[in-house]
Amino acid sequence: MKNFYSVKLLFESVVSLNLSPEKIFEERIILVQAENSDDISNLVYSKFPPDTYSNSEGGFTTIQLVEILDVFELVDDIEESLNFKEVYSRHLIFEQDVTAKEAIGLYSLDK
Repeated sequence: MKNFYSVKLLFESVVSLNLSPEKIFEERIILVQAENSDDISNLVYSKFPPDTYSNSEGGFTTIQLVEILDVFELVDDIEESLNFKEVYSRHLIFEQDVTAKEAIGLYSLDK
């Protein structure tokens, strides 16, 4: 039987031809249905491959999953149609270039 897990993710926005020193990360919490928690990483990384698109500055922006921050098994009985539904999201905007590890430390995202 498959269980539902709340999975906290960190995405990074990588901009080429970046005219601004801003760095943007997005923290998301989604629901994932899996046989066990060991399957989560493969399922999530295959669901969220890097996504590149043209940006307004004439360059490209790539949104990429950089880390699975937390996995928590839900104990409630939930509808199966909720697989990969997003339940929380926030963007973290920095005025300077920072790494994913620095963002995690600054916002305690791994807690």
